[in-house]
Amino acid sequence: MTRFRLKFLLVLLGLASSPMHAQLAGLKDGTSNTLQFPEKSGGGSLTGINNLTTRGSLTGNVQQSVDGASGNQTLSVAGAEGGVNTNSASLTGGISADINQNIGDSARSAQQRIGAGSLVGSRVGRVQTSGEITGAPVFQSISGGAGNRQVIEAGSVSGSQASSVVTRGEIRGGVTQVQSSTAGATQSLTAGAVSNVDAAGSILARGTVAGAVSQVNSGNVNQSIEAGSVRGGSSLEVRTQGDILGNVSQTAGRGSGGSQTLQVGSVSNTLGNVDARGTTTGSISQAIRSSNNVQQGVSVGSVVGGSGQTITEAVSTGNITQVATGANNSTQAISVGGAENTSGAVTTRAFVSGNLEQIISGASGTQNINLGSVRNSGVNITTDVVVSGNVSQSLSGSGSGSQRVLVGGVEGAQQSGNVVNDQ
Repeated sequence: MTRFRLKFLLVLLGLASSPMHAQLAGLKDGTSNTLQFPEKSGGGSLTGINNLTTRGSLTGNVQQSVDGASGNQTLSVAGAEGGVNTNSASLTGGISADINQNIGDSARSAQQRIGAGSLVGSRVGRVQTSGEITGAPVFQSISGGAGNRQVIEAGSVSGSQASSVVTRGEIRGGVTQVQSSTAGATQSLTAGAVSNVDAAGSILARGTVAGAVSQVNSGNVNQSIEAGSVRGGSSLEVRTQGDILGNVSQTAGRGSGGSQTLQVGSVSNTLGNVDARGTTTGSISQAIRSSNNVQQGVSVGSVVGGSGQTITEAVSTGNITQVATGANNSTQAISVGGAENTSGAVTTRAFVSGNLEQIISGASGTQNINLGSVRNSGVNITTDVVVSGNVSQSLSGSGSGSQRVLVGGVEGAQQSGNVVNDQ
């Protein structure tokens, strides 16, 4: 175990200091046949483009302000969106300026979006993105109303079709998203993430969030932060590397059905082989109050769903805290290097030195912590896990509830096979 711990600590130090500008390895092509456009975009349709290459940088400060019942604010640098159709796309965008977007006076169904080198709602062959947002501060604010959206993207790809995807995204410097929406609000930040993309060849997703991130809403909201993660799709091979190197805070209250999620180098609901790697070094805090049917989730280098071989490697050295007060029927989950619902061979590695804490006060609640464990998977399983941080779960005022902590174990394997536990 000494060599494993030393290896992970060296990897962690290298991730915090090495640049993300290295050339990415070539990936094999494939074919796909599903097109989805779930993202809201304002661009028109471009067809018949053979090759698309964009490069752009912004260094001057940006201020956008709307004082009305509603409004949309967009800042996009070297991005592509709204039905672009091309054989290949290479997008490189950088923002190193302070940005302030503000919508006031009870806005309804308003949207604020900041993007650098991202692809949204398009059909491409090969796509490679590189996006950086390094200005400080980056600030988005919406007052009142319902159904409002705040989005920040760096080198991400979403709602598209592609034969192969390579992403690299960096967000460095302070980021704040603030809303006082009453219901149906969304706050999202992604770096090098891939979501709802049919890529039948390969996906390589890399993302780093190095500065402090704060998402705040006084009402019901869906808050999400993704670094180098992959959600959905049908690729034959997925590789990820996600890093959260700064402190993260998500705060919400009053409502029903809201969620707070953090995905770091994790993969969910894809096909084929998966190699997921994630690192967190800053503190992570999720807090929600006076809400019903809410979910809080933190996933670092973990995999949910898949039909091929699964490999996870995860390091978490900062504290992770989830708190739901006055919350009925709430769910809290923390997964570091875990694997669930996969059908191929599984290898997990996890190193956890930060403290993990889950607190629920309400009528009922569920708390799960998975550290390098394997659930509902097979055929051959190997786990290698070291946990030195404290783990705490608390349920109060609850008529019913469940608590589970799994460390390097196996639960509900789909098929008989070899199981190796190296702790």
